[in-house]
This record gives sequence, C-alpha cells and structure tokens, in this order.
Amino acid sequence: MMPTRRDLLAGGAATLAGGPSLAKPSGSWAADSLNAAAAKKGLAYGSAVNSTPLRQNPAYGRALARECGILVPENAMKLAYAWRTPGPIDFSFADETAAFADANGQRLRGHTLVWHEGLPAWVLPRIAREAEGFMREWIGAMAGRYRGRIEAWDVVNEICGPGDARADGLRVTPWLAALGPRYVDLAFTLLHEADPAAAGVWNENDLELDADWIAPRRAMVLKTLEGMVRRGVPIRRLGLQGHLYAKYPLDQDTLRRFLREVAGLGLAIEVTELDVNDRDFPADLATRDRAVSDLARRFLDVLLDEPATLNVLTWDITNANTWLNTNPQRRRADGLIQRALPLDEALARTPLWRAMHRAFSDAPNHKAARDRLRRR
Repeated sequence: MMPTRRDLLAGGAATLAGGPSLAKPSGSWAADSLNAAAAKKGLAYGSAVNSTPLRQNPAYGRALARECGILVPENAMKLAYAWRTPGPIDFSFADETAAFADANGQRLRGHTLVWHEGLPAWVLPRIAREAEGFMREWIGAMAGRYRGRIEAWDVVNEICGPGDARADGLRVTPWLAALGPRYVDLAFTLLHEADPAAAGVWNENDLELDADWIAPRRAMVLKTLEGMVRRGVPIRRLGLQGHLYAKYPLDQDTLRRFLREVAGLGLAIEVTELDVNDRDFPADLATRDRAVSDLARRFLDVLLDEPATLNVLTWDITNANTWLNTNPQRRRADGLIQRALPLDEALARTPLWRAMHRAFSDAPNHKAARDRLRRR
C-alpha cells in the first residue's frame, strides 16, 4: 500500500529528528522494473520527482515506487523554491520526497546547491556582499538537514561556459563575480563538512552529443576536473545531464573516450536528467518512438559499458510532466506531447521504457567495480 501524505510527513519528521528510518530491507520496485534490470549490473535507475503530482496523484507515486531505485527532487531542494523569501527555509516539499524514498526503500539524490539560475531577488545582494557566508549558511542548512540520507549531491550545476570567453572556461555568474573561481572548490568543501558521506557531484549539461561547440565544453570539464583532483577537492562524481535531441549526432566513440578520461581521474559518473527531445522527429507516433528509442539506446550502451557509471535518472518518469512540453524553445511546433520519458501520460510503459530495459539487461556486469565506487 502506498503511504499517505500524513504518513510521509510523519515518517520524514521522525527520520529528520533522529528516529527510525522508514526504509525497507528491500525496495518497492517491481521484479520487471527498470531498476530491477539495472540493479543486476550494479546500477540504479531513478527519476526526478515533481512534488505536485506526488501530492495529488497516487498513481504517479505508485509508478515511481514500481520503477525506481533512486529519486531526486526536481525543484524542492533548489534555493529558488526552498528559500523564496528572507524568512525560514521551507523544507516541506523536500521532506516529503525524502520520506517517500525512505518509505519505498529507495536511494535519494540532492539537487542542486549552487546554480546561476533560480536565485531569488533577495539573495543577489547577499551574494554580492557576503557570498562565502551565505553559501556556508545555505549549504549547511540544506545538506545538513539530510545528512546521512543523500547518496550524492549536485554541488555545482552548469558551471561550464566556454562561450563567456574566460581562460578557465567558467560560466560568468553572481557566484563567480563575488568569489572568483574558488567558489567551486568552496562549495564542495562545504558540502563535505555538512554531509561527509554524500558524494559531491559536478552536474553539467551538453557534454554528450557531437558538435564543434560541445567539444570545447568536454575539454574544459576534463581540465577543470584534473585541477580539482590535484588540489584535493572532495569531488567524487561527474553528472552528465543526458538531455538528448536529434539536432546533433551522437558519436559513441567520442563519448566513450570522454567517459574513460573522467573515470581515469578516479571519479564515478551519473546520468542525472535523461530525456529525449523529439521536436525534430516526425509526428507519426511509431516513427517517433523508434527514433527516440534508438537515440536513447545508443547513448545508454556507451554509458553502461563504462564501469564508473553508477546511476541513470530520467528527468521525471512520465511524458505528462516533461519540461520539454512547456519550454518555448523545446516544445514541438505541432503541439504534440513529447515522447521523452519511459512512461506515457497514462503512466503506461512506452517503447522507450522497453529500450531502456533492454539496455540495462544487455549491459556488461560491472557490479563489483560499481559497488567499490559507491563505498568510496
């Protein structure tokens, strides 16, 4: 039976207060689920969680429980949502997702601590005036609240910006303006102080496909990671968002070499926000599903070949909730709902679900190596 919202809140409060966890000895996912297939290879499959349908639609919660072994709040742990005004931080939505994961024996990721977007207006003067103190307060509060419960935190998000023409390739942001490049190292250090068990992740977009403007991004990421590892920054994983689309090709060999270089630095890898933008695919449903499934399968085949890959999360689980349907630059011109995710609007499994299940099932078994990486 799925827990009620009252159960979730009570369970979350008990755990946060140091009471017993609601986590089951084994998870809620079905034997034929995406996570069951992934777990046989030492992987975890999961999804971002939209707090509104989690509260309002029990079927959505049942789908997350059935398919997923790891969850991440889509927005609830972001500064813009949790700390909209200078008053107390609102942990209520994040608490509900954390309690839901506990109730269903699922792992939990944190997203995201330092980002250039989603900064409330009241925060900008504080960053300009006392950036380090504010970052310490924010990370200490959010990461500290879930200390010991988060497998991995997206510490910095989308910091790569070769287009901003800085020698170090960093994106120009209020954090960079206030603290200089050291803000990145500082964020990882503060996360480690607040929750030493959580793996610190640099989460980045547009590293997967092949284009002349993407290659410099991969080069910047590798160079920056090398410096961070050399300096002893407590970073343990790189997150590839995995927003795929047809506009640019997927060069499997190039991606495979990039992953090997990241793993060679001693870092683990996660796919954190996988979806497939079908805007440039034909309207015909069968044709579109084949194109979406093929692109996702070729991407996953490379990622799952790499022993350092630990988790694969989609950015929500149902096409009904994908951001691709509402973003003006990404929604389809014909108005059709995007076939971006493993479940359709009625929460039924799609051809993409079947392609992902086959990718997990056919992947090499790197369970021993992955188990070692998770324990680091």
